[in-house]
Amino acid sequence: MKQLSIFIVALFLALSLNTTSMAGFFSAEALATAETFITTIDSGDLQQAYFDSSELLKLRNSEQEWVTEQELIFKLLGTVQERQLMTVRARDSYPGLPDGNYLVVSYECRTQHKAKAIELLLLIEQGEEWRVCEYSIR
Repeated sequence: MKQLSIFIVALFLALSLNTTSMAGFFSAEALATAETFITTIDSGDLQQAYFDSSELLKLRNSEQEWVTEQELIFKLLGTVQERQLMTVRARDSYPGLPDGNYLVVSYECRTQHKAKAIELLLLIEQGEEWRVCEYSIR
């Protein structure tokens, strides 16, 4: 019975690691970067969020395009009232982007005009830092 319990715990840990990290372990700094980014978004400082993002996000969107898109989304959904971290997944590739060390961070949230929404951040490791290269809320 003791061996079965150990096996179940080991299996649970292995599955948990697979859920949170498919391409390796991620640092607390990566999650802190995601939290800082959404705090900046929540404060309404979209220009600062853009400035803090990765070069990949900047290559795909001008500052004006990105800020305008985010403003439209916030007009439709309203501001985030509540959020809870759902998943963190590491990946070594992402569709439409070059190979690299990525983290997909998702939050379940409630906004002024939507009872249940998903907030998604894609981060890439650049040297010793993690930067947001994609942000969306749906």
